Amino acid sequence: MQRVSVAWSLIYGAARVGIGIHDIFFNAVAGFFLAGYGLPNSVIGFLANERSFVGSVLQPLAGAWSDRLQTRWGRRRPFMLLIVPAALGFVVLSSYPPLPIVVLIFVLGPILLGIGATVYEVLLPDMVVEEQRGTVNGVNRVLAFAGGIVLLVVASQVWDNQPWLVFLLVAVSLLAGLLITVVGIREAPIASAQDTPPVRFSPREYFAQVLSYRPAAWYVLAYFVYWFGIGGITPFITRFGHQELGIPESETFILLLALMVATLVAVGPSGWLGDKVGKKRVTQWGLGIFAVVVLVGSQVQTREQVVMAMALAGLAQAVPTALAYPLFTELVPATRMGELSGLSTMVWSLAQPLGATAFGALADATGTFRWVLFAGGLALVVSWALLLKVHAGDRYVAEAPAAGHPTGS
Repeated sequence: MQRVSVAWSLIYGAARVGIGIHDIFFNAVAGFFLAGYGLPNSVIGFLANERSFVGSVLQPLAGAWSDRLQTRWGRRRPFMLLIVPAALGFVVLSSYPPLPIVVLIFVLGPILLGIGATVYEVLLPDMVVEEQRGTVNGVNRVLAFAGGIVLLVVASQVWDNQPWLVFLLVAVSLLAGLLITVVGIREAPIASAQDTPPVRFSPREYFAQVLSYRPAAWYVLAYFVYWFGIGGITPFITRFGHQELGIPESETFILLLALMVATLVAVGPSGWLGDKVGKKRVTQWGLGIFAVVVLVGSQVQTREQVVMAMALAGLAQAVPTALAYPLFTELVPATRMGELSGLSTMVWSLAQPLGATAFGALADATGTFRWVLFAGGLALVVSWALLLKVHAGDRYVAEAPAAGHPTGS
C-alpha cells in the first residue's frame, strides 16, 4: 500500500465512470424501457436494478479466487474483463429485441458487471493507505456521478426520439473506462501463498469464522438494510414524479439529476471529512439526515418540492457513497480483502433486488409510489440504528484460520 496521486485516482476512477453510467441507466431509464413491454411493477423492480440477485452469490467466490490468483496481469484485472460482455449487451438492447432476450440481458449483464466491479473495488485497499481511502473513494464516486449526470442529460434530450443513443453511451463508457483503468493501473505485488489462508469450505465453520469479525458483521447487516431501502426506491423515482406529480416522462430525469448533482458536489468533501474526523462518525451523520429527508420527501406535492427533496437527499447520500467501502476495509484483514469484500457485496447485492421487488409489489398493492419512498425512509432509520453497534475504533479480531484449518495446521 502507498499514498497515491490525483492522477492515479483519476486513472483508477475511469472504470467507475462507466459503472456509474450503467447504474444510473438502471435507476432512471430501465423502468420506462421495461414498462414499454407491459411488465408489472414487481417484475420491473426486480429487473431494473443494477445489482444481480443471482450474481451476488458468485461475488465472494470471485473475490476469494482473486485473493489467490497469480497471473502476469495481476490478481484483480482479469476479473474486470467480465465487464466487456455486459457492455455489449447494451448494443443488443438498443434494437429493442424480443422480451425473452431483454430479460436474459437484464439478468446476465448485472451478474458479469457485478463480479467485475466487486473485484475492481478491491484495488483500493490493495494499493491505497487507510488514511487516503476515503478521499480516493470520494474522487472515484465523483467520477461515477459525473458520468451519471451525463447520462441523465443525454436521456432527457434523446429518449423520446433516439433512445438507441442512450444504450450506445452506456456501452462505450463501460468499455473505454475499463480500458483506461486496466492499462493504467499497475497492481501491487502478489502476496505469498503463506499470507493468504486456504479455503476448505464447511458452511457452519466458515460463517462462524466470518462472523468472528464482529464489527464488520454488524456493519454488513446495517448496509443490508440500507441497500434494501435504496434498492427499493431507486427504480421508481422517475415514475414517482410521473405518476404522483404529473411530470412528463422526459422531464422526470430532472429528479435524479438534482440528486446526482448534489451528490457530486458533496461526495468528495465527504470522503475527505471521513478521513479527518472519522469514517463511522461522519457516516452516522449522513445516514440520519438521509432518513429524515426521504421520509419527508415521500409527502411532497409539487415539482419544486420534489426537486428540493432530491437535492437534499443527494447531499446526505454522498456520505455513505464515499465512506461505506473505505470503512469496511478497516474492519477486515487485508489477506482476505477480496473474499470478504465479495461476501459483503453479495449481502448488499441481495438486498437491492429484494427491496426493489418488495417495494414494487407495495406499489402494485397500494396504487401509489408514496408508500415506496416512505418504506425506504424507514429502512434508512433501521440502518442508522444498526450502525450504532459498530463502535468507533473497532478493528477485526486477530487473524483466524480459514474454516477447516485448526490453528497451527
